Amino acid sequence: MSLSAVVDVRTPSAGLLEWNSRGWVKAEVRYHGFAGLSPVIGRGLIKSPEFTCVGCQWCLLVLLSVHPTSDDGMVGVFLHNMSAKDIKIVYGFCVKDSDGKEVNHRLLRPHTFSRKGTPGNKDIGGVVKVAKRSTMIDSLVDGTLIIEVRMKLAKPTETPPTAFVPENPFCNIIQQMFMDEKTADIVFEVGEKKGWSNARKKAKTSPATFYAHQLILQKGSSTLAELCGSVGEETTQVSITDVTPDIFHHLLHYVYGGKVAEDDLKANSKDLIDAADKYGISNLKLEAEACFVNSTKISVENMMEHLLYADAKNCALMKESVIDFIVENKFEVLEKVSLKDAPGGLLADVLAAVAREEKKNGNGKEAKKDNFSTMRISDLRRKVHEKGLDIDGSRETLIATLKEHS
Repeated sequence: MSLSAVVDVRTPSAGLLEWNSRGWVKAEVRYHGFAGLSPVIGRGLIKSPEFTCVGCQWCLLVLLSVHPTSDDGMVGVFLHNMSAKDIKIVYGFCVKDSDGKEVNHRLLRPHTFSRKGTPGNKDIGGVVKVAKRSTMIDSLVDGTLIIEVRMKLAKPTETPPTAFVPENPFCNIIQQMFMDEKTADIVFEVGEKKGWSNARKKAKTSPATFYAHQLILQKGSSTLAELCGSVGEETTQVSITDVTPDIFHHLLHYVYGGKVAEDDLKANSKDLIDAADKYGISNLKLEAEACFVNSTKISVENMMEHLLYADAKNCALMKESVIDFIVENKFEVLEKVSLKDAPGGLLADVLAAVAREEKKNGNGKEAKKDNFSTMRISDLRRKVHEKGLDIDGSRETLIATLKEHS
């Protein structure tokens, strides 16, 4: 270890020379005329000029204190980070006498010094009681107290290597069973349609074949499972004629834990809503509905079409989106759109949208924290889901469910 800096308190001032050996750096802080520094009843801090070590600016604080009933007091030593960055170091203090002998030595544990000015004195660290003042005075060198500050950057805390544990393979196992002909006990024939050939003769397009498992269908789509009836030793064949093969592929793949790509959701959102609604796959229905709402621009030209569809399919989020548009554009809607064909039972949805709009503009009365009547559909669904209940339903159904289970 070699000298990094010499810092003088009172004259003379210090010259700084940075040096690093095995990571340790030291600075000498010299308190000239230490015996003449009068202790006070209580505490008095003596601050050194700034010095540089390990890339940061520091100053040393010496604390002089005496007990009211004693002529002698304790001396504390503290290190103060004066830089605008946090740093973690190992540090200590050493007091030497005129023979260079260490009179007192303190090596402290690694400490993180916060940047200068951090609340709670987190930019300071040290020892309240290093030695008695009389001991320090006996160690003076020509009236100067020499405190050697030693520090080095603390090694980063080594975290033990994380043990490799493969993810639970069960989800992948289920997905690998999708379209597994060998283990399937259900066969769906999808998409048989009657048409006319160029010769204007009746013809049939070949249906697409999908292999499935009754047990998985019972958990993922009870409606599809019911179509299959009771499964015996022989494979059960079921005909599906109201869904295209592409849509049924998405439907069945989802039941097996698969995902529908975003582009496919956008391109087939209503077809997926229709199929998922028919076969009781609620989560897929809600995903397709959310995708439709996020990717569709409501206008006065299409609002009635979307409103009627949302009401028919019980798509509460889509209905909310349309009603928000109506409330925000009420004058244009009243002027250009006939509302005589609007579905019934919209009053509660409209009032909820109006209340939210007024609150947004700062005109509405502050609602209670758990006022379900003005909550957005996503918030209602989240609360119902947290209770482990079915979230596919109208605003009224969701509110009734929450009230029943509150």
